[in-house]
Amino acid sequence: MMKILICDDDNYWIQRCREELNKLADKNNISIEIQSVSSGPELLFFLDSKYIDADLIYMDLHMPEIDGFETARIIRRRGFHMDIVFCTKDGSRAADAFDVDALNYLVKGETSEARFEKVFLKAEARSEQRSSEYIMFSYAGEHVQIAVDMIRYFEVRNRIVTVHYQKENYQPGTFSFYSSLSKIEKCLQGRMFVRIHNSYLVGERYILRKGTRQVTLTSGEVLPVGRAYTKNLMERCLSVSTLNMHFSTCRGTYEAN
Repeated sequence: MMKILICDDDNYWIQRCREELNKLADKNNISIEIQSVSSGPELLFFLDSKYIDADLIYMDLHMPEIDGFETARIIRRRGFHMDIVFCTKDGSRAADAFDVDALNYLVKGETSEARFEKVFLKAEARSEQRSSEYIMFSYAGEHVQIAVDMIRYFEVRNRIVTVHYQKENYQPGTFSFYSSLSKIEKCLQGRMFVRIHNSYLVGERYILRKGTRQVTLTSGEVLPVGRAYTKNLMERCLSVSTLNMHFSTCRGTYEAN
């Protein structure tokens, strides 16, 4: 299911956009869900609640309270990676769209149906790619979207799970939320993560050395190995120097229970 948000204070355009998207979805056999909002603050509210895992936003430039560019800047600062397509009557600011990593900039009344479809299909393809590369974590109104191959390990203490990962600048990062390792392990099954302890689920590509009592990660961190997990670890885990695989993950959002 592809989740789409239309952010515009022009009800006529919202309806036209919705109709065109439904037509393209039927034509290309794509399942979509559309929600419309009339302002930047309303859009940000939806992203913090029901549409945290939105795939695509069609956004007007000139709106009350905050404009489309400022809304997009806030979206990016919050760590969201969904595609943004500006749809506006103002054709003079297309170059500014690069500042917020927009997918495209469409001018109302001047965009052909063929181009609208091309942009939509490109967004759908990118959505599929992102769903195999990123996973969203959420807790108490805070969100972080992390590339799966940047996750070193998950650690759980008293039902609080902490994900340890590398940021885009390769600096270490952590994010904590309520969940269980069993739930995460099931979601990531077959994606090169190995359970080494009741409290640890580790990305195999980050294991530098393994033993019956501990593993050493490429970061230098040393984690304990539980007796019940030793056999599985030794049989499954490949040396980081020989691991050469593509990572994917199920689509999902982890929130506080």
